[in-house]
Amino acid sequence: MSSAQRRLYAILAVTIIVAVGIGAAIVMVPNAPNLEVVPEVLLTGTDGTSVNVTLEDMTAMSTITRNGSYQNSYGNVRGVGIYVGILISDLVELAGGMLEDDSVMVIASDGYNQSFEYSKVYPNASIWGIQGDMILAYEFNGTTVPEFEKGFQLMFLPEDGYYSNADANATTDPDPYAAGPQLVSNVAEIRVIPEPIALVVDVAGEIEEYTLTDIMEMTSISGEGGYRRSTGTINGPYSFTGVSLFALISGIATLPSNYTLSAVASDGWSSEYTKSVVEGTVNGYTPAGDPLDEIQCTMVLAYEMDGSPVGEEDGPLRIVFLNEDGNLTDSYRWVRQVVNLTITEVPLSGLALEENSMTIISESLVEMQLCGQSKLFTYTVVRKF
Repeated sequence: MSSAQRRLYAILAVTIIVAVGIGAAIVMVPNAPNLEVVPEVLLTGTDGTSVNVTLEDMTAMSTITRNGSYQNSYGNVRGVGIYVGILISDLVELAGGMLEDDSVMVIASDGYNQSFEYSKVYPNASIWGIQGDMILAYEFNGTTVPEFEKGFQLMFLPEDGYYSNADANATTDPDPYAAGPQLVSNVAEIRVIPEPIALVVDVAGEIEEYTLTDIMEMTSISGEGGYRRSTGTINGPYSFTGVSLFALISGIATLPSNYTLSAVASDGWSSEYTKSVVEGTVNGYTPAGDPLDEIQCTMVLAYEMDGSPVGEEDGPLRIVFLNEDGNLTDSYRWVRQVVNLTITEVPLSGLALEENSMTIISESLVEMQLCGQSKLFTYTVVRKF
């Protein structure tokens, strides 16, 4: 073999080695992942069902384009420009919609959130004339997410192009301190929140849960009631609307022949009532505050006082006693912020007696006031042989 042939074979060998190495390298390098982030918003319905809506999905929906701006906490005008987006109500419908007593929480990627009542999401003509359309904007002055630095942004677009602090206050309950904080940026989720449970009632093991709307849809009763404090101070009478407590509990299950009612407030405060009190017979006072051994009252779970909802300090549900004659009851019987009612059966005999050694002469529940709370004790008279 000549030297020229040896050089040719050497070059071919090197070429084959390099080619095999390249092939091996090609085989060993995995496909690069697609790192592109798809802009999307999570929608969550009242039943927990979720759906992701992408920017592409939104652009295929009916859009709103309008000039907009807003007033911030310092009274300055910010965000002047042209917004393009989707009605929040259209997005809510994709999550199953909302009822009038539900609310919508708009949540940013960092956890910041704002909640809105039904009338903000589905405004009537009057509210719409002030706040305009409530949208999720995905484009501002021609810049679309993700390039738009505020990301998906909640925005209100009145026809005059300016969502002021006054506009926010006139259309939001409770009043926000400014319009700007309502406008959540970098929205990651829109969550529909059902009306919370206001009351749990347990009638001898039969448990029912009620929202405030549920209670307000029941047959109502209205009247006047007032109370006397231990100091002798008289409060009321006030006008109340609510539901008869006896009607409420008796509609759940058959009541025991003898029972007590325990009412618990949101802060854990509790009060107990005998069957006779629940059914309307209590000791009380004349309108001037003089003691009365017995008066007839209606025990009511009230949600309105003097024509307005019972305030946060006392409500939304409060136990009150109505009397047609203007008579009063003790203040300790009136429980604020009621969240739980429990009916407990009380046996006619509370003692385990030795056979043929004792007999019960009489037995009753005695009500005592301890630290401002009504507590019940069994008082039994026995005779021993």
